[in-house]
Amino acid sequence: AAIYGLGHSEEVVGRALQDIPRAERPYVFTKCSLVWDDQGNTWHNLRAQSIRREIEESLRRLQVERIDLYQIHWPKWPASPEGHDPGTIEEAWTTLTQLRDEGKAAFIGVSNFEVAHLKTISRIETPTNLQPPYSMLRPEIEQEVLPYCLAHNIGVIPYSPMQSGLLTGTMTRERLAA
Repeated sequence: AAIYGLGHSEEVVGRALQDIPRAERPYVFTKCSLVWDDQGNTWHNLRAQSIRREIEESLRRLQVERIDLYQIHWPKWPASPEGHDPGTIEEAWTTLTQLRDEGKAAFIGVSNFEVAHLKTISRIETPTNLQPPYSMLRPEIEQEVLPYCLAHNIGVIPYSPMQSGLLTGTMTRERLAA
């Protein structure tokens, strides 16, 4: 996602992609809705103008003409400045469908959405995928989210299956303290 390293992660991926022949390149996924300023302050923005700016910046940093999967990072995000109105998931989702139709993204999806959010945006169009947290320690999506996705043909790409390293078998008290 663009927010990782405030654009740096996408720049690194963009440089790596340049050495791979176009026909052999992996799929490129990224996310929108978390933005930052020159001081590194971050906030949530679901407004069409912001998302359109974000995809153009991601395309530039990634050095690609189209993003294979473009996702809304969060439906809500608590760290936005007091009084900030981020817009709605409906506005964001409508914008993503337009960007896909314009050829800037091949597929569109969401991350960290709950069933209620999926139902809301599915009135506009069903997302290609959902990217939720999922691990042995966070199995909550098994109750409602996974059955809903299965019933509505929404792909699931879980993140943090090893619970940020906790389930790797290499976690020690010293590593936790560090």
